[in-house]
Amino acid sequence: MLNKFRHFLGVGLLSVCYGCSLAPDYKRPEIQMPSNFKEIAQDWVVAKPADQMKRGSWWKNFSDPILDQLVSKTETNNFQIAAAVARYENASAFLAVNNAGLYPQIAVTGAATENRQSIGRPLRGANQPNIYDNNFFGGLATYEVDLWGRVRSGIDSASALAEASQEDLESVRLMIQADLVSSYIAMRGVESQQDILQQDLSMYQKQADLMQKRYKEGINTGVDFYRVQGLVESGRIREKALQTRRAQLEHVIAVLVGESPSSFSLPRGSVDNLKLAPVAVSIPSTLLERRPDVASAERRVAASNAEIGVARSAFFPVLSLSAFGGYQTANQANILAAPNAFWTIGPLAFLTIFDGGRRSAIVDQAIAKNAENTAVYKNTVLVAIKEVEDVLVQLKNREESLVNVENNLMYAEKTYKISTVRYREGVAGYLEIVDAAIDQSRARTVQIDYQTQLLIDRVLLIKALGGYW
Repeated sequence: MLNKFRHFLGVGLLSVCYGCSLAPDYKRPEIQMPSNFKEIAQDWVVAKPADQMKRGSWWKNFSDPILDQLVSKTETNNFQIAAAVARYENASAFLAVNNAGLYPQIAVTGAATENRQSIGRPLRGANQPNIYDNNFFGGLATYEVDLWGRVRSGIDSASALAEASQEDLESVRLMIQADLVSSYIAMRGVESQQDILQQDLSMYQKQADLMQKRYKEGINTGVDFYRVQGLVESGRIREKALQTRRAQLEHVIAVLVGESPSSFSLPRGSVDNLKLAPVAVSIPSTLLERRPDVASAERRVAASNAEIGVARSAFFPVLSLSAFGGYQTANQANILAAPNAFWTIGPLAFLTIFDGGRRSAIVDQAIAKNAENTAVYKNTVLVAIKEVEDVLVQLKNREESLVNVENNLMYAEKTYKISTVRYREGVAGYLEIVDAAIDQSRARTVQIDYQTQLLIDRVLLIKALGGYW
């Protein structure tokens, strides 16, 4: 009766201890979040919190089929995404390795050996042969009883790291998409500038031909001809610079879609064909769920928190249950006969008594790592808020300046028309037309720059918000 009581008591204690975990109770590190972004404009669309919303094909809002095709290529061809996928698969495999600790480990073994023993072997029997066979076949099963949560804490850590790796993959994917879309928009902006420059060069060349004719006829001096010819030459210099810039942006896009820049080319287009769609901006706290880098940093805090439990469990005994058995004989013919069977079964406990402070140092190391990851997480959140605020203030001021940009272009065009009339009527010299033409070209270029940058700013805002439109 006493033995049964001891048995049930032991089983009960094991059951209670099996539910133990030495890891601290995990709670996402607290960080003070503002209620709203400071720099958001009053007329912007504010998104309602929807943490379950998936990262969609936000780039399709620009309504460009070529851009859609390019972004789709990054998913299969971009090598940075491929490397991130491999890292995630590695983390998932590491989780599977840790999950295996929940199950018994079973192995089979066998041997058929011929052996010779030494004549002078101590305690050798007088009738023992010098040479004998030893045939063995059996199996071994072991299972670690996770009394202190070492295995489960390891699984929790590996699971959190796998989730962090998945968020890292999303970060890389979002970065590649944003870089590709930004480069594509910038290239279209350069092409629009090239179109304006070609119009200016055509106008300058016609005027240069006219000034040359008038100069030969003695109607005007060579100053007018040389001045407009200088405009043609400066335009040619800018033409080459724009060609270089477009080629470089095309090379960037080629690498992002996983193709060689030497064999990659895109048809020409214009920034005017890209739609300027609004961006829905949510409250700052949604960055904690929506930004993949923030989510990744938080998961690493959870992983290091679980590692504290793994480190602490080293101070307690490791209890394993094992069973070993099979058949052994010196005769191969009847190895599986019942009399040749053997087995052994029972628990095995192991506890380190002294290790020179090694386990304490490992616990301290795990706690310090958790503190580091917590600090990194909080800093990542602050950086995320900063990036959103930076883009918001940039967008707000650029949109407000757009009225001035449009007015500047309008005045420059009117000035050029008036100067042309004044020159034809003989009221003004040709230098006035030249100055007006330069101002008009500059105003057109500024307008294209603003139009292009407004599109790129929206891409940067989407990236800062975590990929949500």
